[in-house]
Amino acid sequence: MEVLSVIGLILGLVVLIIMAYKGCGMIQTSLVAALVVVVTNRMDLWEAINVHYATFMKDYAGSYFLLFFLGTLFGSLMSVSGAAKSIACKIADVIGAKRALLVVLIFTAILSYGGVSMFVIVFTIWPIALVLFKEGNIPKRLFTCVLFAGCATFTMVGLPGTPQIQNIMPTEVLGTTAYAAPLNGVIVSVIIFILCVVWLEWNRVVLQKQGIGFVAGPNDDLSQLDISNREGLPPFWMAILPIVFEIAYIFVLQQVLRSSWDTNFVVIQAMVFSCLLVVILFGQKALQGIRQTIDDSADKSVLALMNTAMVTGFGGVVQASEGFAVVRDWAFSLDLNPLISASIATGIVAAACGSCSGGLSVFLAALGPQYVTMCNQQGIPLEMLHRSITWAGAGLDSFPHSGGIVTSWVYTGITPKESYKYVFMTNIVFTCLGCVLTIALYMLFGIV
Repeated sequence: MEVLSVIGLILGLVVLIIMAYKGCGMIQTSLVAALVVVVTNRMDLWEAINVHYATFMKDYAGSYFLLFFLGTLFGSLMSVSGAAKSIACKIADVIGAKRALLVVLIFTAILSYGGVSMFVIVFTIWPIALVLFKEGNIPKRLFTCVLFAGCATFTMVGLPGTPQIQNIMPTEVLGTTAYAAPLNGVIVSVIIFILCVVWLEWNRVVLQKQGIGFVAGPNDDLSQLDISNREGLPPFWMAILPIVFEIAYIFVLQQVLRSSWDTNFVVIQAMVFSCLLVVILFGQKALQGIRQTIDDSADKSVLALMNTAMVTGFGGVVQASEGFAVVRDWAFSLDLNPLISASIATGIVAAACGSCSGGLSVFLAALGPQYVTMCNQQGIPLEMLHRSITWAGAGLDSFPHSGGIVTSWVYTGITPKESYKYVFMTNIVFTCLGCVLTIALYMLFGIV
């Protein structure tokens, strides 16, 4: 029966991926997929839905509703005030709108390496990217790819010192620091960055040759996307201030002052003050139609939040299933080099959870101390274990049931069918390659 449980787990993930890919709503998608897991794993239906599904869903929604609302509001205020357009115009003038993909990738990477969460980055980058994409005639379907290539690959788990939670979690169990395996991490990150740039630019050229360019959506404000009309725009230095403040606030509290506050609370503070700064700097323009702006932001944020929470609910059912326990135990029992077996185990669990941090937390809690002993006995630096498992978690956490990806689709209106094949390459193929390269550089050349 264990085989049936595992097959059911896989079928549930396949159903969820296919339905999400075809654009089905996340409520019905997550529930149907959860039912597949429930039936094949012989779980109690009411307990699975009312306890496991509901608990994960409400915990997620309860923890992040303010973050989603404030992030959406910040993006809206930056747009209506003209600040986002001003930033995009300056970038287009200095670098050129045709290089918008590279600009957005670098901008996103900077925000991520500055400690800004991927959810906030979606809301911050989108209004700027929209203007650049329109001016460069770049298909919007590439936005999800460039976004997650910038914030969920090398800046999340590769670059030494990144403050993202995925890079911090191993330090608590392994006794390493955020700067673990610095040379190895930099080399692999540079390689993955170059691959992402080449992949994005190649697809831009191919799509444009096919006559596929920028198409405005029903919710896109065309007046804000036209950079030929720059009347009344705030100066660039003023427009960029709220974003600089946002990054600086998070960095100072978390990295300089080492605040004991929860990361979510720090980010919420940063978003509140950033929204207030937009209003202070741009006054009447930001306040014009403020009630409608707030109402629209609330509606958008609830939609994005609940869709993501539904997928998280599915993850709750998966983690309570017998099939998950079987897969987890099998992955943990692999008799291979510790770096390889740890990476495989973390990657498999992250894939099931749809979360790199989820995969890391399960692996570190279950076998972290044992792997510390194994690595010490075999003379393997714990820094390499740290860097290997973080890349592994990121390598398989970006299937269509990943919460961050679902959020970006719902918030931007871009469909999985349009965009997922591009994300698959950067956030699964390239990040898995990052894990392989990390281990190979150490095993072949001793690079840490």
